[in-house]
Amino acid sequence: MRTIGVKKLVIGIAAAAVAIAAAMPILHSRCIELRGAEMLTVSMARLADGEAHLFCYRDQAGQRLRFLLAQGDDGKVRAVFDACRQCYKFRQGYKVSHGMLICRLCGNRYPINHMTRGEASCVPVSLAHHEDSSRVEIKVSDLKSGAALF
Repeated sequence: MRTIGVKKLVIGIAAAAVAIAAAMPILHSRCIELRGAEMLTVSMARLADGEAHLFCYRDQAGQRLRFLLAQGDDGKVRAVFDACRQCYKFRQGYKVSHGMLICRLCGNRYPINHMTRGEASCVPVSLAHHEDSSRVEIKVSDLKSGAALF
């Protein structure tokens, strides 16, 4: 039986620690899980605080599709996938802090009122939605169209 050298063991442990640390933002992203066959509905009251909120939907294959909704100062709802056009490959998504959407990979920050616009190659991926005075509706088919982002 062959023994593993101490150096290789330490390198293996360090690599595992880095992998776990990189996965933590996604594993601990607390999302509000929504259910629906064709349409997902969110009450406008849930968005009244002016912060972006992370929601998710589990498709039939069990994949969790994440998206953010926020009501801007103008009263309009902004909806984006929890992924950007460039950084999605790394599956880090966004965090929300003090009215800002922040890319977990490159660190770009987007105010809620401008979260559908991007900087350089980091551009949040917009999600089609319909809103009225009491609710926001998202078609499950529109959500599933972004499955490759996750």
